[in-house]
Amino acid sequence: MTTRENRIWLLPITALLLTSAAAHGAKVEQAILDSGKKLIADSKCEACHVKKVGGDGSAIYTRTDRRVTAKSKLLPQVERCSSELNLGLFPDDEAAIAAYLNATHYKFKD
Repeated sequence: MTTRENRIWLLPITALLLTSAAAHGAKVEQAILDSGKKLIADSKCEACHVKKVGGDGSAIYTRTDRRVTAKSKLLPQVERCSSELNLGLFPDDEAAIAAYLNATHYKFKD
């Protein structure tokens, strides 16, 4: 087989592998977001937020004087909340919560 024939034969396989990797990546990302959502519910984050800002607590994410104004400030804030409330979250849990909050409220770019 010539080099050209090898490349033509490899194109469909490469496309399949890339598609499979992308689908797997999307599943992993969704699993992280689902985990973050569940951890927020289990940790009763909204109850604390309601005490601070009222309503359903979600205004804490969008108020004008919010602490989180950049993606680099999101994970440290989640870590601070976890520590202050003695939630016992693992770093991966805190990262999942930060990912969920960014996806649903902040929408900071990478």
